[in-house]
Amino acid sequence: MELKRWLTALSLIPVLILVIGIGSEFIFFGLVLTTTAIAISEFYSLVLPTDHKKEKILGVLLGLLLACGIYSGEGLFVSGISTFIILFLFIFFLVRIQDLTSITPTLAKLIMGIFYIGLLFPHLSLIRGMQFGKQWVFFVLVVTFMGDTAAYYGGSYFGRHKLYPKVSPGKTIEGSMACFIGNIAAALTFRKYFLNHVEVYHCLILALALGIMGQLGDLCESMIKRGAGVKDSGKLLPGHGGMLDRIDSILFSAPFLYYYAVLIL
Repeated sequence: MELKRWLTALSLIPVLILVIGIGSEFIFFGLVLTTTAIAISEFYSLVLPTDHKKEKILGVLLGLLLACGIYSGEGLFVSGISTFIILFLFIFFLVRIQDLTSITPTLAKLIMGIFYIGLLFPHLSLIRGMQFGKQWVFFVLVVTFMGDTAAYYGGSYFGRHKLYPKVSPGKTIEGSMACFIGNIAAALTFRKYFLNHVEVYHCLILALALGIMGQLGDLCESMIKRGAGVKDSGKLLPGHGGMLDRIDSILFSAPFLYYYAVLIL
């Protein structure tokens, strides 16, 4: 398990460095779209029956449409696409009513998948479009993933007290504290070499905030998986689970960093 986990991480890191560091914004957005599509598909596999193939495909396509709206950076465009998605889905179900008792839960799950992933994850593209965008994308990924890694090993070796057993039996308070240590260490190190124009106190605030938001994102995905009775969202990434398992923390941390940078920095 450990070997698979590290081999998967080491194989993905060069790809991310190339796409983020050398690739254009458009190429990076292509990666975001691909990740979004896979994650939404995994989400629907968790919450929708296997025979809802048309609904799943529709949800993925609408999620990608919303992601394109986010990428445009135009608030009116995003509002228009969001309105279209809601209206279209209601009309879609109205036209093809089969079992009335299943309409509301299916419709709600479709909308949730579209906005949970299609709205939140593409904030990485907005970060990429900021001044020093490449550095900020690396910052949110490095800080969040280092926190996840520290939490994993801190919980494995020192975990004694459960954090939230009803939702995630394996997570511990000790692992959570280790996560914050990893967040802060990664943030300060990254700032020293790549974002030295950012004040240290901003860096510390972001490290703690990304740690909190990342752990909340992880717990929320665990809540969904627990409800579905599964351990992982998929098997795409050996040692890590599915794509949604890998980006669950980013779903919450990326939007926070973007709005903090736009409104405060």
